[in-house]
Amino acid sequence: MLEENQINQLIALRRCLHKTPELSENESKTSQQIISFLKKFAPSSIDTQLGGYGIAANWQGKESGNTILLRAELDALPIQEANDLEYKSTINGVSHKCGHDGHMAILCGIAMLLHKYPLKKGKVVLLFQPAEETGVGARKILEDPDWETNKVDYAFALHNLPKQKSGVILCKKGTFCAASTGLKIRLTGKTAHASQPETGLNPAIATAQFIYSLNKVLESNEYTDKTRIALTHTQIGEKSFGVSAGEAEVWLTLRAHERHDFDLLLKKVKEEATAIAQKHELGVHFSYHEHFEATENNVDAVEMVREAALKAQLEYGEMEAPNPWSEDFGLFLNEYKGAMFGLGSGLETPDLHNPDYDFPDKLIEKGVHVFWNIIQGLNS
Repeated sequence: MLEENQINQLIALRRCLHKTPELSENESKTSQQIISFLKKFAPSSIDTQLGGYGIAANWQGKESGNTILLRAELDALPIQEANDLEYKSTINGVSHKCGHDGHMAILCGIAMLLHKYPLKKGKVVLLFQPAEETGVGARKILEDPDWETNKVDYAFALHNLPKQKSGVILCKKGTFCAASTGLKIRLTGKTAHASQPETGLNPAIATAQFIYSLNKVLESNEYTDKTRIALTHTQIGEKSFGVSAGEAEVWLTLRAHERHDFDLLLKKVKEEATAIAQKHELGVHFSYHEHFEATENNVDAVEMVREAALKAQLEYGEMEAPNPWSEDFGLFLNEYKGAMFGLGSGLETPDLHNPDYDFPDKLIEKGVHVFWNIIQGLNS
């Protein structure tokens, strides 16, 4: 389907993107590289600056049919690369450690095929989304007035999966990725001189009680599936021997496979924090950060992924449990029928977000093949 010289172009693009990574909401150069590449393949239109630096390239068939959205991510991570590659990151402290460079290359391969084999029916939208890692990109795209012209019927995305057999396609009905949120809890009391702590209101004991209580929150028998709480940071007062603390912060990441469990977990954590704060006569304030909806796959769309994988002569596997990590593609699946699927990147591949991770180039053609078969299945 893709010729050898086209595959080599995609590999070169992927490695170029790998060398010049950009963090969420700062993907200006990455966006320009993608736009320059896409223009070679005569899209019907290109919308830019969507939700920040997002790009939507559209190919329109002559006859009416389904509008199919395929999505890749533009952003990298604040991680120093440990690999000694010819194309290693040139940006200090920033690198593509989630494989988004590979995901972009796969969608660019679809652009090549749409140019070579023009659509007869329907429409394909290739979306290059900013700020996936922070959970704000999908929402900004969907809220952008310029996105409203895209009346999507089906939406699909993939993610490479380390520690899985290279080239295997993995999917499941229902939840593919967990819901999660960063929850910052601030307890406020009153500072005092360290010689007279009784004249203040120190939140230290309340903070310790709350952290200890998190195990009790997880022991509820009302959850239907796995739920997780990760304590990521805590601070009590300032670095001073002369001041008894008057404020504390606890940072948690809450995660659950099912939407019901996530809502229940959040409710129980907030109730516990509020009760302990009231007991100690402290103020309590909650704020949310990097929120991700559960990624819920449509049953019919999962079957389309299975058929596309088998047509590409790739091994297909049904996942037993959702991925514990989160993905903001779930917001698109709240709006449109569709599915997210995994592409195995090798049993020995380092885990995602590790300093030595690198997207395997040999996966590009496989990802292109599956997406192309989905397009053909819906608009043949």
